[in-house]
Amino acid sequence: MLPQGLWYAPLMLLAVVLAANWFSLPAAYHPLTLFRYYARQLAKKVHPDPGRPAQQQFTSGSLAVVVGAAPPLLLCYSLYQFSELPQLLDALLLYLSLDWQQQRKHMLGISDNLKRGQLTLAKEQATKLLLRDTSSLTAMGVSKAIVESTVLRNTRLILGVWCWFLVGGGIAALAYRLLQELAQQWNTKLPLNRHFGRPAAWLATVTAAPAVLISSVILALQHGISRCYRQIRQIPRLNLNYLSFLLLCCASVAVRCNLGGPAYYGNRKLLRSRIPYQRDPAWQDIGNGVRVVHFVQLYFMLLALSATLVQFALL
Repeated sequence: MLPQGLWYAPLMLLAVVLAANWFSLPAAYHPLTLFRYYARQLAKKVHPDPGRPAQQQFTSGSLAVVVGAAPPLLLCYSLYQFSELPQLLDALLLYLSLDWQQQRKHMLGISDNLKRGQLTLAKEQATKLLLRDTSSLTAMGVSKAIVESTVLRNTRLILGVWCWFLVGGGIAALAYRLLQELAQQWNTKLPLNRHFGRPAAWLATVTAAPAVLISSVILALQHGISRCYRQIRQIPRLNLNYLSFLLLCCASVAVRCNLGGPAYYGNRKLLRSRIPYQRDPAWQDIGNGVRVVHFVQLYFMLLALSATLVQFALL
């Protein structure tokens, strides 16, 4: 099984992405929904007391990453040993690692509710996507949070999966996606997971770094390198990892609105960098954010296919 070294991997990626866009699984039947439930139940078993010493929580979190990701990955790896069509299994694992269409519909549904002035309903829907407390958010706050989530989720959960598929095939894409889900379910921004979630968060950040950097570069190339550079240079970074800070700065230029600022997670207020640009976000900017990430997806796919053509010409 060496799909990462084969010239047709980007073509397979394109075919699976199109299939996932046209024939997406409903959230209730998607395997990732079951995995999220499994991750939450696992955390309750191995992390019952947040009052334990920090080192014990960190150790539990490290072991939980292995226990959480190993069973599905070992099962999939065993299937490779018996499969006569490993490329088909690669395509299936990639398909199961993608759920952008469902997230996109959810985000645009929030935008529609804000447009109709149904703020309470929009906040209830936003709670399913956001870890932060949405009860006190205004329409502007919900719009800003969803725009940020659109850009970050697309980069980490879509572009990152594509990158790892091109590098290591279906098993690498699935391993990366499962790791991102564990980090999301055990997010360290929640006081309960401050120490327990650190191992998953660190691994998720490191593995997502190439995708975040690629997305930032694409946005800067499209919307102005000098503008993005000035945005990054003039704003102090606070409680954001460096690459996420770069991406949000470029995204604020792309969507042409303010991003960042403090957020409440549980009863804890997390101060974050304020990223000002022209105006406060509104419901229309959620759709703008979706269009921005669609461009990033398209640009990345064109780059991958161009590399395939060059590689094919050299064969």
